Amino acid sequence: MDDGRVKAFRLLKPPCVDLSQTALRYKVRKSTAKDLLKCLERLTETLLAVSRSLDAKLADYVFFPLSHVFSESKELPPRLLEHALSCLRLLIRHGWRDHLSSEVGKQLLILLAFLAAGNNATDSKSKQVDEDVATIAFDCTASLFHSSVASSLGSNGAISPDNIPLLGHTLTVILDAISSSVATKVRLAACTSLLALIHGIDDEEVLRNFFPGIISCLAKVLSAGIRSKTPWKVLEACIQLLEQTLCKVISDSTLPSTVTTVRQSTAGKTPSQRWTEATAGQVKIALSTVLPLRYHDRPDVQEALCTLCLSILTDCQTTLGDCTSMILEALVSLSSHAAPEVSRRRSQRLQQIFASNPDLLDILKDSLYGWTMALPRVASSNDEIKQTRTLEQLSNAFRLLSAHGMDMKGFNDLVTSNLQSGVASAIKLSSTNAITSVASGNTELSRVFQFVTSSRGDHMFSPVIFDSTSQGSIASGFKMLVEQFEGSTMCTELQRSLIESLKNTTGIEQIATLWLTVLLMTFQSLQDSENGQWLNLPIGHLESFAEEAYSFSLEILDRSAYDDVVDWRLQALSLEIVALQAKSQGQCFRGELVDALYPILERMGSNNAALQHHAVTCLSIVSDCCEYPSASELVVQNADYLVNAIAVKLNTFDINPQASQ
Repeated sequence: MDDGRVKAFRLLKPPCVDLSQTALRYKVRKSTAKDLLKCLERLTETLLAVSRSLDAKLADYVFFPLSHVFSESKELPPRLLEHALSCLRLLIRHGWRDHLSSEVGKQLLILLAFLAAGNNATDSKSKQVDEDVATIAFDCTASLFHSSVASSLGSNGAISPDNIPLLGHTLTVILDAISSSVATKVRLAACTSLLALIHGIDDEEVLRNFFPGIISCLAKVLSAGIRSKTPWKVLEACIQLLEQTLCKVISDSTLPSTVTTVRQSTAGKTPSQRWTEATAGQVKIALSTVLPLRYHDRPDVQEALCTLCLSILTDCQTTLGDCTSMILEALVSLSSHAAPEVSRRRSQRLQQIFASNPDLLDILKDSLYGWTMALPRVASSNDEIKQTRTLEQLSNAFRLLSAHGMDMKGFNDLVTSNLQSGVASAIKLSSTNAITSVASGNTELSRVFQFVTSSRGDHMFSPVIFDSTSQGSIASGFKMLVEQFEGSTMCTELQRSLIESLKNTTGIEQIATLWLTVLLMTFQSLQDSENGQWLNLPIGHLESFAEEAYSFSLEILDRSAYDDVVDWRLQALSLEIVALQAKSQGQCFRGELVDALYPILERMGSNNAALQHHAVTCLSIVSDCCEYPSASELVVQNADYLVNAIAVKLNTFDINPQASQ
């Protein structure tokens, strides 16, 4: 015996002898629980001091007096049991370590399962203390499984059939605590214990027997995660447990090395293959109840679920192949509504998986088809959260497919058609079609010009549609989706479709089409200013799209501002296109003022406050783009255009007052 062990023994002997004698006297009621507590506190301090010198023999020596304490566990106060379990935990971790005998291991499992299950205390104070006892009992159980690697309870060979009922009972206690305990710390300690059990057993047959109960319990807890108030730490731990369990029991590595797929003739399958195929369907059902947690508000839960999905795609590609579609959909969703940096990292991980397994791109394309078909229906619902999520998923799916050069031919018409229908459906739900009247009538022209001058440089149009806070998220979703078409054939197809729809639709459908046109022209304008070209497409084609949209807008604005047939939102969006065209042409737009200036001023006299504000903003933008010192200077220098426009109106007997006085 080396000097360290000798010193440790000398230090441990007095508190051990004292504890043994006190425990024996306690049995005959010649000592009190307070005396026992003092002995245990002294022993705990000594164990901590000599923990580095402990070995299996010293642990056996210390456990002897502790066994007298545990034999009276039904009569002992919870606080005293906590100290006794703390001593036991130190013995397992620093004393026995990997040298725990099978017999001692079984005795400890029985003891810990009993203590972890509790005594069903009724008063709240005792119940709270019992939760502390259960927590440390599960901690000891976890340490026990980590320390029993070399015993027949662990992974060193097949587990003895005599030990399986004991392990099964321990597992039942752990699962009951995970699913039913009201204390978060107990549930987390039970999760840690279960993880140690799973990693501590390498007997595949035993793991397969325990697998259904484990998955059922975890699915029960996780499926109620959003509806109930389950602590997020418990959800995170259960998801991590689910991931570890699947990878340990039903991953592709559990299949024979010569097997590439589980779909082969029944006669040629091993028992493990037949079990895997039969179990995969139940796992799919369980996962379908877990994956809605991707919408949980805690990033930690989302991250754990993302890890689970990535592990299934990489480690269970064959065994859980039927789950691939819904796993991909969950990953796309998780990559869509996370923080920018997290979203970027998850998307990069997905792209790596696609690069190693291109077949997954076809599965994602099928999911994209389903989301696209559902877009008009989702947009017409009152579930704004679902609308936003669907748009985010569509945008992210397009981005992922585009990054890998996925062929989208034959898909363009479907996307453009459903996109326009989706926007139209969303507009129908909005309440922005109510006209807001200016209380004092038409604003004086001088005061309007004063407003333009004072707000010079602030060239932001107020939203025409989707103007509330909640609707703003829907608008952002549509904008994000359209932005993904950059540099693709989808952009060209969308432009063509929008121009055709502007000419052939009316009402809400026409407003939706014009709103998308403004959206696309805005992205093109931004790209033009940053890179000197529009969306990496031929300039001539894009100029043609902008010119046709501009011509249509002038046709709308050429009608009377007081014509009730023309929706004010259509006029406001037309003003935005005029402003975008001015930004595109710069000073060259001065030549267009002959047609555009009067319609802008006419809307400044509108009784609709929103339309009037749009006209003011448009005039301010045009004056800047044409490089006039001010909006009033623009009007003065182009007064001949205004006189000519008014003369044309008079010649056609259109004598309605159409501008501010």
